[in-house]
Amino acid sequence: MMINFLVVDDVVANVEILELIIDDYMEDKNIDDDNYKIVTAKNGQEAVNLAGSNNFDMIFLDIMMPVMNGFDALNHVRKMKIERQPIIVMATALGDAVTKEKEKKGGANAYVVKPFGEKTIFMIMDHYLGKIIDHSIQDDDFFDFDDMDEDHAIDNQKVIMEEFNKSHKKLSSEDLLNEYDYLKDELYMDLEDIDCLIMNQFNLEEDTLDLDFMLKDIKEFFRLMSSFLYQFSEFEELSKAISSIEELISEVDLESLNEDDKELLGMYIKAIIMDLVDWKEHVFIKQDAGDVFYANASLLSSYIEVKKLLE
Repeated sequence: MMINFLVVDDVVANVEILELIIDDYMEDKNIDDDNYKIVTAKNGQEAVNLAGSNNFDMIFLDIMMPVMNGFDALNHVRKMKIERQPIIVMATALGDAVTKEKEKKGGANAYVVKPFGEKTIFMIMDHYLGKIIDHSIQDDDFFDFDDMDEDHAIDNQKVIMEEFNKSHKKLSSEDLLNEYDYLKDELYMDLEDIDCLIMNQFNLEEDTLDLDFMLKDIKEFFRLMSSFLYQFSEFEELSKAISSIEELISEVDLESLNEDDKELLGMYIKAIIMDLVDWKEHVFIKQDAGDVFYANASLLSSYIEVKKLLE
């Protein structure tokens, strides 16, 4: 039996990583190269066109892409009258319940949170490959990482942070603040400004942020946070990323976004803000962070997704 995969992402590096992971998995299972094929696409429209003329068994579908996003592509494929519906795995920078439920309702079979590792894809392949071969997949078959043992659920994040830490020397909150003790008063005044803005203008209990009403406050938050971080040489990379988000948001034409994209953008921005607020609390208030860089990988990944959507 020939097993057909479709990998869809506008970032070439992401496509290549998934191709390598699939190749490694098939080799581990002693499945010969002649018995599977990997096709690639760089946006949702290409994926839809390919799905209409090929019998794919599994599609790895990024959400944030130009031309057509992953959610729209998912809906198009699920409405197709094709010989068999493929397993569709969505890739997202958001692992929140709202995004997962939206993927599930749209007909996705699984989701992965970027950046992901080999073990994550292997678990999904383990779950579905046998079912693909013997045609025993049910319509409501959804592989949920929340059902996994906690050790498995956090394994991927450990791998990601191990890779991140190879290029960053660990620095505790205590050591960081000792180094900048001469700025202590100014730093805490800046933090107070940020806290006041969050408390008075943001409702982070909502699933997404209403960009039509909150755009000015969102820009002000990122301006304050970028300015605050700029005082630390250790956070130069993060400060630039946050400043770039502010610039992108300042230039966005909300009227040009459809409601789904606007809602998704609100979710990403809310996730970044919540990560920054939580990180700020542990590093500067509780001062219990063993490594002040612990949130960088997640924050920079979310920044990339926002940038892709706005561009």
